[in-house]
Amino acid sequence: MDVLGRDDLVASLVKNASLTKDEADKALKGTIETLRDGLIAGKRIVIPEFATLHIAEQKAHIVRDPKTGHQYIKPASKYVSITPEGDFQKKIDQTKLSAILLAIPKNDSFAKVVEFHFSRVGWKVIVGNSPAKCRKVLKDGLAYLCIVDYGMPGVQDFIRQIKVNKETSHIPVIILFPKDRDPERADEFRICGDEHLVEPFEVYTLLTLAESELARSTEEEVIFDQQVCLQFPTTEQYLDTAGQVVQGLLGESGLSDGGVVALNAAFREAVLNAAQHGNRYDSHKQIKVLYLLDKEKITLVITDEGRGFDYKVYLKRSMSGDAVSAARERYEQGRLGGLGIMLMMRCTNKIEYNNHGNMITLMKYLNEP
Repeated sequence: MDVLGRDDLVASLVKNASLTKDEADKALKGTIETLRDGLIAGKRIVIPEFATLHIAEQKAHIVRDPKTGHQYIKPASKYVSITPEGDFQKKIDQTKLSAILLAIPKNDSFAKVVEFHFSRVGWKVIVGNSPAKCRKVLKDGLAYLCIVDYGMPGVQDFIRQIKVNKETSHIPVIILFPKDRDPERADEFRICGDEHLVEPFEVYTLLTLAESELARSTEEEVIFDQQVCLQFPTTEQYLDTAGQVVQGLLGESGLSDGGVVALNAAFREAVLNAAQHGNRYDSHKQIKVLYLLDKEKITLVITDEGRGFDYKVYLKRSMSGDAVSAARERYEQGRLGGLGIMLMMRCTNKIEYNNHGNMITLMKYLNEP
């Protein structure tokens, strides 16, 4: 996010108020002191066509420690409340609706239909017929939402660029699938969008979905810094691709070098287990990976389509230190495995399975090695 500093404000006053630099600096300093003194004195400050400012109090409330799960009382605190006024509020409301990127094949008549209906409710539609043009729109920071036709050449590379980049991953992506393609099943390695529609559909449905996705992304931006969902058939090639994508995400996450190595090892073990023991390398069965990054931790969720297993026995052995003996016993019987869960436990802060045992969640804190 760009920062507007004191020097920028002084320069703006010089330009817009016809002041010298010294006059602008004194005016800015005086304004800040007036606002600060008024707020501390308990006054409500009304700035027409901008905002109303006052000091508000947040009452004491119960919160949960994300690391320990323990609850504690957070004491009352005061903060500056800013309530936009007049046209400023309207402009804020319109900001997220200012522009959408419609990535669609060249000469597709559907673009005109979308542009017409969306412009009627205040949207600006930017049409991109190639990944190169779409990337430029993203680079210029013009798109707050992307509607992507799955038939556009290079579509997966474009979606991948949006979602693996922390700066753009919060942009909602709605994928439009042709009627002969099942959006729930990937026949190739796929970085998923946030929502999808299958042709044919009403433009009103797309408009409603776009508005709801903008609202959702605005709320989740506060919680998550990045969300990426992968889906692919169970093949060696796609397992390698998934490993490369996740390794890249971990490298940009802020995790230490040692943490990246550890979590990456746990992920590769988990996704290999999903392929080998869960889906038994059946290419008709899918693997899904969900990557979540927030201010404190990384969460990886790996799901296969197998029948699952009794994970509780293996968890107990790993926690009690019997995993090595169990692995040795399996080796003597001509079977492999037995150390995977212990490895994942040592490389993460927490692992969890669902009830069936075909979904594992790996979690690691950013501030730990």
